[in-house]
Amino acid sequence: MKSLINVLTSSPSLERQFYIESLVKDVHSSKNIDELKKMTEELLRTNAKQSDFIASALEIMCCQQEMLVHYEGRRHIKKKAPLLKRLKYILFGKD
Repeated sequence: MKSLINVLTSSPSLERQFYIESLVKDVHSSKNIDELKKMTEELLRTNAKQSDFIASALEIMCCQQEMLVHYEGRRHIKKKAPLLKRLKYILFGKD
């Protein structure tokens, strides 16, 4: 399982970085202010939606991780034999 911290702190691929830089260059070369305002509005709305989605996804992942830890902890607990079975083993040496 990938570590959440490693995923969040990793950098994008070179292709992705190049694509982002080319988009930034296009924005800098644009002279139409109205178009830039529309793009900014859309980016802000999209960023807000993505932030909400990521926060919800992280909350779900944390809950699932807690459930996994709880389940793993319960799996390793040795269950004791019933009292009658233990007494039978002590008295008669049988299972």
